[in-house]
Amino acid sequence: MTSAHETILEGPRGRLARVYAEALLASATKANEADAVGEQLNAVADDLLANNPDIARFLENPAVKRRQKYDALNAAFNNQQSGTSLLFRKFLGVLHANGRLGMLRDIAAAYRMLQDKAAKRVRVTVRTATELTPEQTEALTQSLADTLNQTPILRVVVEPALLGGLIVQVGDRVYDTSVRSRLETLRTHLMTSVPHVVQA
Repeated sequence: MTSAHETILEGPRGRLARVYAEALLASATKANEADAVGEQLNAVADDLLANNPDIARFLENPAVKRRQKYDALNAAFNNQQSGTSLLFRKFLGVLHANGRLGMLRDIAAAYRMLQDKAAKRVRVTVRTATELTPEQTEALTQSLADTLNQTPILRVVVEPALLGGLIVQVGDRVYDTSVRSRLETLRTHLMTSVPHVVQA
């Protein structure tokens, strides 16, 4: 679960994204810019592309010429943020040369996963009926850290339809303690266990 962009890095595209992310992280780590480059990558993937789906579709369109994609991305990104590193700009050039600009969001997700693994962090999505208080957030974070033996990075999503309780997702594992889930379980149990009344 990614910050804004959640993706499953599987199949050929996922493996290729990981290859690019590993190469970028290795270069950024060597230059002592791993975090800065990660922030710049996220700015493009989560701020620019996620908020501008037309640009994302433009970059992924094989009918659009590579030069057009590169120029458009540079123009849009420069309007969003300044001071990008030379390493990051060179990486965009590599993606452009190989026709992979459309994979930026996948590469950003892979980069985050690699950084998290190295730092023993884990992304956790928490769905709750109401906003958590700071005390509740702290208690949940500590509980997850003790259980997972990793530092949890929480993304809290408020869903009033849950009525109460939490749904906690860690990777492909889901822990559902919501009131809605318990009510649905009870309803299913009653419907299957209580005999139907036969009317005369």
